[in-house]
Amino acid sequence: MDQPASKTQPSAHPADEIRQQRNIAVILRTHLQNQGLDMPGCDTAYMAAYWATRDCEKSWEAARRHQLVMLGDALDIVPTGRDARSDRSGMTSTELQRRRDARQESIDRVRGLANPFAVDSLLPADQILRGNADLERAA
Repeated sequence: MDQPASKTQPSAHPADEIRQQRNIAVILRTHLQNQGLDMPGCDTAYMAAYWATRDCEKSWEAARRHQLVMLGDALDIVPTGRDARSDRSGMTSTELQRRRDARQESIDRVRGLANPFAVDSLLPADQILRGNADLERAA
């Protein structure tokens, strides 16, 4: 049973709300992935922050923070084995640098994402929103 049989105290987590949140989670996950937050757990971070604050802007930032935490730092990538210069016992310094550069590129991409909930407060209602590619072409 989802609800207590007695009339003592109502459940703090009603089954209907939980069902609705599960349905919303699928849609939310897709929206976050479309916005560039594709790390597993971003949807959970968003929903937890939204449950605590009821603020979409802060919730989206919590999802971004989660992705940045999961990405870590580019310097976290260290060679395995005893010698980073050898292909047999570790990755080469070229491969190490390539992986670090790719990680840093991912970190920079996530940091550069625009929070869709903060945009409305920064721009007048009649202004056209343009993406980075449109602005670069116009420049």
